[in-house]
Amino acid sequence: MFQTMAQGAFYQSADGSLVDVNPAALSLFGLTRDAFLGLTSEALGRRVITEDGAALAPEQFPSMVALRTGEPIQNVLAGVYNYDKHSHVWMSINAIPQFRCGETSPHQTLVTLHDISELKKVNDIHTSRLYLMRFADSHSIDELLVEVLNEVEKLTGSVISFYSVFDEKSRLVTHKAYSTRTINSFCKMPQKEWHYSETSIDKAGVWIDCVINGRPVIHNDYNSLPHRHGLPRGHAPLVRELVVPVKRNGVTVAILGVGNKADHYSEADLNTASLFADLTWDIAERKSMEDALRRSQNQLIQANEDLEQRVIQRTSDLEAAIREQQTFSYSVSHDLRAPLRHINSFSAILLEEHANAIPPEALDYLKRMQLTSSRMGALIDHLLELSRVGRTEIRRSQVHLSDLATSILRMLQETEPHRKVEKLVDPGINCIGDYHLLYQLLANLIGNAWKYTSTKTSATIEFGKTVVSGHETYVVRDNGVGFDMNYRQNLFKAFERLHGSEFEGMGIGLATAYRIIERHGGKIWAEGRVDEGAAVYFTIPTPPEHNP
Repeated sequence: MFQTMAQGAFYQSADGSLVDVNPAALSLFGLTRDAFLGLTSEALGRRVITEDGAALAPEQFPSMVALRTGEPIQNVLAGVYNYDKHSHVWMSINAIPQFRCGETSPHQTLVTLHDISELKKVNDIHTSRLYLMRFADSHSIDELLVEVLNEVEKLTGSVISFYSVFDEKSRLVTHKAYSTRTINSFCKMPQKEWHYSETSIDKAGVWIDCVINGRPVIHNDYNSLPHRHGLPRGHAPLVRELVVPVKRNGVTVAILGVGNKADHYSEADLNTASLFADLTWDIAERKSMEDALRRSQNQLIQANEDLEQRVIQRTSDLEAAIREQQTFSYSVSHDLRAPLRHINSFSAILLEEHANAIPPEALDYLKRMQLTSSRMGALIDHLLELSRVGRTEIRRSQVHLSDLATSILRMLQETEPHRKVEKLVDPGINCIGDYHLLYQLLANLIGNAWKYTSTKTSATIEFGKTVVSGHETYVVRDNGVGFDMNYRQNLFKAFERLHGSEFEGMGIGLATAYRIIERHGGKIWAEGRVDEGAAVYFTIPTPPEHNP
């Protein structure tokens, strides 16, 4: 299992030496077996960084911490430079200390490595997109351009970057912004030289290839290019560059370029730069329109039509991004099932055929292994459920929410007939929405209320309707353990749980509820007090075609 498992793993002894490693781990490190086993902690440390880019000291390695404390270390995020890929591979690292019988100090630790590079990149890009959209609301276009370049530098590992606009009629390229680091540390070129006419396009350098050819360019060895023309006075030395055009209606309108990444630019870097180049153009164009609207009432109608088209485009882009993320999650979830099946199968064989030959302690480990893999299987099911919510087509009809709530409460009571729960459901509550998604919504919310009132001798669960800020609002309320309002921003995030292991759950239910309400165009929020219960409010707007 150790040699064939898809997850990377290696053993490190108490003296810090590396004892064994499986092929999956060697692939993640980009090393041969002999090279890996010959590493010292110090040599390994020079390859490992934390999320903020700082080197991870050897004594902070999960394996060394586990050996020192004798406690398992879980879910440590770190990046390891892989020379085969010319980039850092981001991993979730777990270290499990192992003890010999009768000894209190571990003799070695088992370290497992899970490659989360793609997931981290998707999350980083999504976070940066949201951040820049918020940033644009309260900053000028010039400030936005600089901030976009700062974000693209971080996402691609670059140290210089620029954003320019291109006018096809005049053949004029105008540099609009450089990143903060480019201006402060790398590029001292006079501002009067930031403009290139048609003639100077041919003298500007190889970065202009993206305008001439109309497609992105990657030059990973700038000094080897035969058609380079040199650099303007004061320009930073150039090692490698990536430049992408922004096109509208088949015409190049802007250019975003980054340079001097520590290793080669990849297709993923190109996609990231293109995404933010387009996003920047769209946001800047929208802000220009908003300025024009304040100056002229006559432009208001046209600007509103343009804005509507942009909203449609933004929605389409967002839906595409969500679909991509869901596809990724779905693929990862299914890929995880294979090793789980192997773990469960081999564990079952050991327990059924070799139980008498296995020490009691090892049997306990096997049972724990099966329990943990079962929990992971349940987590995969919840992830797929969350993914399906985003892909399901909305089929709207009249939904009797009161009947659904009553049915769910009845089912929960049948599963735990010994519990005494006062169930209060306002009659006649209806809405327009997708029946199956709304059933799932109420099942999650009422299920949570049922779970978090389990410690109460006299529990109360309510479902009703009220008015909040002039909007019809539905509410699920209970008198359970409640929660601290200081952490309410984490309630609807996946895997964020405000309660410990005394309550079962994966941290997916409220994230699913949030996605369902979001897809219905409504809002959802929660209020509560510790030991005084909680209330979850949500709105489900009636679509225009269903209004009387």
